[in-house]
Amino acid sequence: MATQFWQLYVINNEQGVTISQVWEGVNLKLTFRRAVSQQLMLQWEELVQIAISISLNNEEDTVIWKFNSKGQYSVQSLYEVLSFRGVSPIHIPAVWKLSVSPRVHIFLWLLYNNKILTRDNLQKKRDVEDKSCLFCCEDETVNHLFFECCVAKLIWNWVSEVVGVRVGDDFESIGRWWISDN
Repeated sequence: MATQFWQLYVINNEQGVTISQVWEGVNLKLTFRRAVSQQLMLQWEELVQIAISISLNNEEDTVIWKFNSKGQYSVQSLYEVLSFRGVSPIHIPAVWKLSVSPRVHIFLWLLYNNKILTRDNLQKKRDVEDKSCLFCCEDETVNHLFFECCVAKLIWNWVSEVVGVRVGDDFESIGRWWISDN
């Protein structure tokens, strides 16, 4: 209560008690040093709703890590939450199930992992004098070459017209469209 409902906690007379000591199953027996404002009353009602949802028993409390199916913390699960906000891209594993040649599988994997030898990636291995795209004057990156370049946008618009569906304008949307349509 102290963390989530701090404004109620600081004016509460029963600081430091457990929920089981002040909850009788229907009412939350807490008293306050002063009158509560309308905003604090809304917080009070929220606190009561939380107390109603708690089922008390005599077992010792345990911490459950909700970002792991076992309920246990691991560095890997924390990394996944921080890197993907808990959401992993689904379409990359599905790419391997497509009925296409292995070359296409490998190309899509390279594209997704930013391993295509565009000028910015070549720069990491050796000196590249001209980093600009062959079609325009922007720096050539994987995302630029396949999705942001004026020529790439023109091609994706043409593909959209041919298939009769707006396929998207980035790897995520195009990948989702391709895999969902197989």
